[in-house]
Amino acid sequence: MWSLSVITRTVLDGLHRRELEMAEEHAVRGLDSLREIDLHPLVSQSFTESSHRAIREACFPSPAEGLPGRNARDRVDLVLLPEGKMALYDPVDAHKELHKASGTLFETVAELPGLSESECDPSDAFWIEIKAIPQFRYVDGVPQPNARYAHELINGPAEDVVKLAADPMIRHGGVLVLLFTELEEAGEHDLAMAIRTMIDRDLPVGMPDIEKMPIQDRGGNAWCTLGLIPVRF
Repeated sequence: MWSLSVITRTVLDGLHRRELEMAEEHAVRGLDSLREIDLHPLVSQSFTESSHRAIREACFPSPAEGLPGRNARDRVDLVLLPEGKMALYDPVDAHKELHKASGTLFETVAELPGLSESECDPSDAFWIEIKAIPQFRYVDGVPQPNARYAHELINGPAEDVVKLAADPMIRHGGVLVLLFTELEEAGEHDLAMAIRTMIDRDLPVGMPDIEKMPIQDRGGNAWCTLGLIPVRF
């Protein structure tokens, strides 16, 4: 149903367009200088011309005890909907609507709201957590070697894998890792080492789909490597 290679390639094309724009603007800093949260909209915008709608900051779908408000719920960076779907069905919101009827005259006839034709069941969507890890990081505007590079690469994606795998209503998803490195071969090599570590920890991951592109070296990073690590549900 979902093609990892199509997703990864779509993101790469979107980031490549932005990289070219920044070069034309003679930008002092590039993609690798952006905070992880600032890369989220660029990844989302990559799907503007795609057949899949992208939704940012969607709540995890499984109902939690007490039906917490949206501000109290954990969120996923990006959710892709199947072709033809325009919205994501939220079971928690549906249960809240049903709960409103409790204690009223309509309690005996109240039903859990179902999916509309334009809504996507959470189990059919593709849930993505995003991790951006630069080998050279900007600190107070100055690029310098990222002393936490290995730690971030090993532990950041692993934590997201655990979160995605723990939700029983998610059936498709993965962690999109954006590595910014000095050398072309470093990205793929380092991703492979991270995957091996996760497998050794018995985390439910498959082999990543990898794409890469050169970026203008403004502070030590000359390559961007994308690795979409699928979660095995």
